[in-house]
Amino acid sequence: MSKLAGNGKDAWRVVTLSMPKEWFYISYSVTTPSGEHTETALITHPAGELISVLEGESEGVSVAGVQLVSPPYLNRSKRWKMEPLVRVWMKPSDPLASVYEVEGGRRYCTAYGKWDISEYEFCREFPLTC
Repeated sequence: MSKLAGNGKDAWRVVTLSMPKEWFYISYSVTTPSGEHTETALITHPAGELISVLEGESEGVSVAGVQLVSPPYLNRSKRWKMEPLVRVWMKPSDPLASVYEVEGGRRYCTAYGKWDISEYEFCREFPLTC
């Protein structure tokens, strides 16, 4: 069981993606009476799930970093990429439309076709850690 995921949540060793959609890799530590333990969590899309989990952080949980794992069609390359996530915007009229900004300033949008950042609401910033 993961302290970040909460009571009644399962922790799995292997997950198979049935669709090539983005997901998130969260590094965090849990401080308990017996010391500090490093853990990771994998969260599927949409971005609302990521925001929801992070807003529900438990006492003693400290997020060290969030990375976006993006498929080729989203990151406009020939392979999956794992990059530090810096900022997230969501489109109020479409819960599946998000804009992700990764380290280096690149932005990826989950909406098809042309998009305008002014249609998206800023949700969260993730400080880069060394």
